[in-house]
Amino acid sequence: MNWDKLLADCVKFTQRLIQTPSMPHEEGTIAALIAEEMRQLGFDEVWLDGIGNVNGRIHGQDRSLGALVLNSHLDHVDPGDLSLWPVPPYSGEIVNGRILGRGACDIKGPLAVQVYSMAALLRAGERPRRDVVFTGVVQEEIGGAGAVYWVEHLDYPVALIVLGEPSNNELALGHRGVVQMWLTFSGRSVHASVPDKGENPNYALARFLTRLETARHELSQHPLLGATSVAPTIIEVDTKSGNVTPAWTRVLLDFRTASESYRSLKAFVERLAEDWPHTITDAWCAEPTPVPDSDETIYGFYTPPDSEVVQRVRTAVAAGMGREPKLTSYQFATDGRHFVPYGIPIIGYSPGEEELAHTVHESIAIDKMAESLRGHVALLRAF
Repeated sequence: MNWDKLLADCVKFTQRLIQTPSMPHEEGTIAALIAEEMRQLGFDEVWLDGIGNVNGRIHGQDRSLGALVLNSHLDHVDPGDLSLWPVPPYSGEIVNGRILGRGACDIKGPLAVQVYSMAALLRAGERPRRDVVFTGVVQEEIGGAGAVYWVEHLDYPVALIVLGEPSNNELALGHRGVVQMWLTFSGRSVHASVPDKGENPNYALARFLTRLETARHELSQHPLLGATSVAPTIIEVDTKSGNVTPAWTRVLLDFRTASESYRSLKAFVERLAEDWPHTITDAWCAEPTPVPDSDETIYGFYTPPDSEVVQRVRTAVAAGMGREPKLTSYQFATDGRHFVPYGIPIIGYSPGEEELAHTVHESIAIDKMAESLRGHVALLRAF
């Protein structure tokens, strides 16, 4: 195996991916670029589906086995203020051994590693034990419509999905689920010149937020996926007039958890808000979160560390990288949550670094890509 050539080609492909903007709903150009790359690399099958996901397959020695799926997404978040970037965000420049630009670590560098790990076997004249399929899905950054379409139209068995989301070359076994709810405080609106004649709900909100800041540490914790968190995000009132006190004010509470239920979170909020007139309404629950008022535990996805699939993947990746990867979890949500209802094992493995995603310092280390290529190739050979 010519690892130096493989890495050099993978880096060049990453640069071309970064140089191809692919905001949500604008992934057509990059899907075509990836499809052409896979054809040039000799993939056995390359196709686009009805929503615009791009797929490529190399045939395994035993095609009756469930496929190993390498999953990434094609879209990225907006680069924002261009003046804040150290280099132009779509340049793909290499600085001090890192490829810089929007999408470098989330998720174009990892995507390139997935594609080129498959190409490595073809270049070596080898076939994996089972079919390996790359799937690059659309609209992950705005909810995951591409992943939902892919899994709903799946017409072949899948033994494992490996997510390309940033994991720093460790094995991410899951992430917390997302629940958002609106907490609304009621008052009585009056002219701002006579505030004592009304009931200003902003004071109730302020006192609630003070309580929340203290009490949030009481929420429970999952042993691997981490502590339940809550963040007050959007605050709204019923008026846009600066000389009127509001009749109501509301705050959006964003919970991330793998140890609480919707009902337990709602009870937590009720306890903190009980001194003031209020209502709680459901805002959004990310799949596969149970329906509101359920006692079922909320999570994104979770693959137990002691499961056979985790041990097999860990052994294979360790052999490739020359070190044993740690077992960890994602802080953010991924498309993995959409696959849970279908009973497919899910593991995250990628050279990207989570803390750089969605920032103006987004980049990916070339040496981490090299390590990840070896880990991926070993996985494809052994799994």
